[in-house]
Amino acid sequence: MSAWRKAGISYAAYLNVAAQAIRSSLKTELQTASVLNRSQTDAFYTQYKNGTAASEPTPITK
Repeated sequence: MSAWRKAGISYAAYLNVAAQAIRSSLKTELQTASVLNRSQTDAFYTQYKNGTAASEPTPITK
């Protein structure tokens, strides 16, 4: 059985953890903004009314 299955996480979550570990282990001169921004996700939502968009896409913030 796979280690990620034994840990009780999905394959996507496993890949996310592995990618974060690799990015954090990079030498400081290789930790550029473009590399570190790869771990950020942008999500938007749009309100619909009667099957058409009632507003512009709005970013979801924490």
